[in-house]
Amino acid sequence: MKIHSKSSTLLGASAVEFALVLPFLVIILFLTMDFGFMVYNKAVITNASREAARYGTVLTAIPWSSASVAAVACSYAKSSLISTKTGTRTSTCSGTADPAISVLNTNGNIPPNFGDPITVTIIYPYAGFLLNTTNAWMSNTTFPSLTAASTMNHE
Repeated sequence: MKIHSKSSTLLGASAVEFALVLPFLVIILFLTMDFGFMVYNKAVITNASREAARYGTVLTAIPWSSASVAAVACSYAKSSLISTKTGTRTSTCSGTADPAISVLNTNGNIPPNFGDPITVTIIYPYAGFLLNTTNAWMSNTTFPSLTAASTMNHE
């Protein structure tokens, strides 16, 4: 005569339910982490563009150049960005895994005159944990890049 225990049956059912639900919980966890990193990186490039635009608009003893303004954005972004993107990284933000930084003096004056607007734009192709994996599976899928732009008038 065989005796079945009710507790062992419940334990087995719980294990099966957990095994069925676990993949969905892991996907939700990674999506939450990806979203958090993406929002954080958007805030970083927004602040980097703002800091660089501010640097480019304030009158200093250092001669004005778009390269020095871009260097401010590059150093701010490189020290704070979180990414799993593979590629080359350089100290001047010219690598394939670095953000693209452009500085535009809309009136074209070098150095800019007082009141000339200066725009700093940063484009960063974000690749997270789950988004990077999904992109590898579906090679024709592209995700939009994070973009931030700040415009300030030269003082």
